[in-house]
Amino acid sequence: MGILDKVSRTAAAAAGKAGNKAGELLEVGKLKAQIAAQKQEISSVKKKIGDYCYSMYDGEELGDLDNDKIRVLCVKIASANAAIADLENRIEAAKDERDAKDSMNSAQE
Repeated sequence: MGILDKVSRTAAAAAGKAGNKAGELLEVGKLKAQIAAQKQEISSVKKKIGDYCYSMYDGEELGDLDNDKIRVLCVKIASANAAIADLENRIEAAKDERDAKDSMNSAQE
């Protein structure tokens, strides 16, 4: 019975170690989830800061934008917004042109 006792003790020790490891992994997983939540909060706050700085540039908020680096970035945003508006106008023009062709084709039938 000595061999069976030794096997039993070894199996119990291995099971205990596996249980401890699983517990550690669970704890690490929880901590990583908390880290991810904190990083998301940081991203959210940074976005709010960016939105506020841009609103100062765009004249929606009282105050002056007194930082050249931020001003340059705001100019890039304004340029991208203008490009988006132009592209949206081109989409509408293409749709209008397609609709006009469809109307002409329907009238000819």
